Amino acid sequence: MRNAKSAWVPLLFLWLAVHAVLLAVLLGLKFLLTKSAVVAVLLVAGAVFLFTRFRAMPRKLSQAA
Repeated sequence: MRNAKSAWVPLLFLWLAVHAVLLAVLLGLKFLLTKSAVVAVLLVAGAVFLFTRFRAMPRKLSQAA
C-alpha cells in the first residue's frame, strides 16, 4: 500500500507544477496584452488630440435674416 501511495506523490507534484506554469503563462499574457492595449489607446488618443486640436476653429454663427 505504501508503494502505491508513494507512486502518486510525484504525479501530484507534476500536475501541480504544470498547472502553475500554465497559470503563470496565461496571467503573464493577459498582463502584457492589457498593458499593450492601454498604451495603444493612450497613443491613439494623444495623436487624435494633437492632430485635431490645430484644425478645430470656432465657427461664427451666421444670423439668418
